[in-house]
Amino acid sequence: MLRDFKKFTAAAVICASVFMYAAASESASSAFVEACKSYSRGEWADAKFQLKKAVSYKENLNPDTYFMLIMAEVYDGDNKSALDDCNFYLENFSDSMYYSRVYYQKGKLLYSLGEYEKSIVVLSDFCHRYEKDELYSYALFYIGESLFAGYKYDEAGSVYERIVTEFPESPKTPAAQYRLETILQRGREEKLLYLLKQTGEEYLSAKEEYERQLRLYNSEAMDSTRQKLTAAQARNETLEKQVAELELQIAALKNNQAEADRIIAELKEAGEKDIPAPEPFDEKKYQLKLLKEKALEAQKMLDEKNADSTTEGK
Repeated sequence: MLRDFKKFTAAAVICASVFMYAAASESASSAFVEACKSYSRGEWADAKFQLKKAVSYKENLNPDTYFMLIMAEVYDGDNKSALDDCNFYLENFSDSMYYSRVYYQKGKLLYSLGEYEKSIVVLSDFCHRYEKDELYSYALFYIGESLFAGYKYDEAGSVYERIVTEFPESPKTPAAQYRLETILQRGREEKLLYLLKQTGEEYLSAKEEYERQLRLYNSEAMDSTRQKLTAAQARNETLEKQVAELELQIAALKNNQAEADRIIAELKEAGEKDIPAPEPFDEKKYQLKLLKEKALEAQKMLDEKNADSTTEGK
């Protein structure tokens, strides 16, 4: 309410002072009067339209009317037009009492339009020129905002801290304090994100190393298994050869026994008296038994090796 009252009071003062300039032309006067009415009611779009019409008359082309036009454009959100009119005003009304206000508005409008670097230059120049101006803390605030928007958080923090320290009563101080807390919070978050990133990278590195070692271990284990299988197969082949040789020996012994039995039978049929007793053949039977036992033992060993090889393969 107080802000609106100030706006309307300023509008009334300006209208009164400008009215003398507009008296020379009824059309110019009428346009200015209608503009003042819209401005006083806060109808910014209509006020902007009427003021543009008013300044088109030479009688109304003065710093007061033009300042009203700039402020109507600012309140209506027409920042581009307001910036263009600020540039015109600064070039043509350097002696105006509103010159510092327009200078400040130019810097703020540049910020609003995203021209952060230009805004910093203009507002810094404003602070240098008008150190005692009531808008000084406002200019500092928008310098900080421009730095903040440009991700220059440390520099912005210094500006906000200056506002909080040097201008505790400024309307911009609470916003500056909030920005300071935001920057501090952002700093903490960035540190946490950095630690998280570092931890994540270390975890991924450790995981990759573990998987590499696991693959290497599996590869070595497979190589070792292959070597064991190869050795077992070689042993199996040796045992198979031994078993085959034993079977051949057994077959030969059986043939010898059969041949001996046949010869004895023929001698008996021929009536041979001195036939050797069958006892000597008991030794051969005993040897044959031993050979069979060895063959069974070899076959058992072969079966056990085959079973071990199958288990290692699994």
